[in-house]
Amino acid sequence: MHSSNNCINVKYYNLPATLALYTAKQGGVVMSVDFLSALAFYPAYATHGLSCQVVYASNTVASDLCMGTLVKHACRQFALDKKALANAAQFVSGRRNLVPLTLCVDRTFVPLKALTPRVAGDSAYGYFLLQAIAKVEAERNGSRLFLSNGVALPLVQSRPVAMNHLARAALFEKVFWSKRLGSAFSTGVWQG
Repeated sequence: MHSSNNCINVKYYNLPATLALYTAKQGGVVMSVDFLSALAFYPAYATHGLSCQVVYASNTVASDLCMGTLVKHACRQFALDKKALANAAQFVSGRRNLVPLTLCVDRTFVPLKALTPRVAGDSAYGYFLLQAIAKVEAERNGSRLFLSNGVALPLVQSRPVAMNHLARAALFEKVFWSKRLGSAFSTGVWQG
């Protein structure tokens, strides 16, 4: 896999970088998520119900798309099979749920519990870019996650649980890409 001419080459796929911008029409309104620039996307309650917040380096944008839709389209845009990711996670960490989204090299999103659902079926987990997480601090009712752009987000999980998810995601990313890219990734001889 290498990056050139605004394309991302993954084995036999040649995906234009603009495909990473997911656009959907919902109620006549166009909602876009740029997965190559996003630092996090997580569920949040608004006055009209559950929505998603998408954090970029310079701003945070509200989206009416649900978490499941965002995850599904992130996988689709980067030609990933969610079931195959779950199988790979089972092999690496022994867990099929809460699978990190390894969209491309250095773009791994970690699932962390961002809120307590008010209604059964509401999303509780958000996805946070592993490479953009600066630190996680313990708090009385959970923990606080700090992103590299200075944004601080509350988590419902304790610090040790959040750190466990981060460690599992880092291991999963390393195994996932070393299996696909071979020794070039695992030895650090990566160009692109």
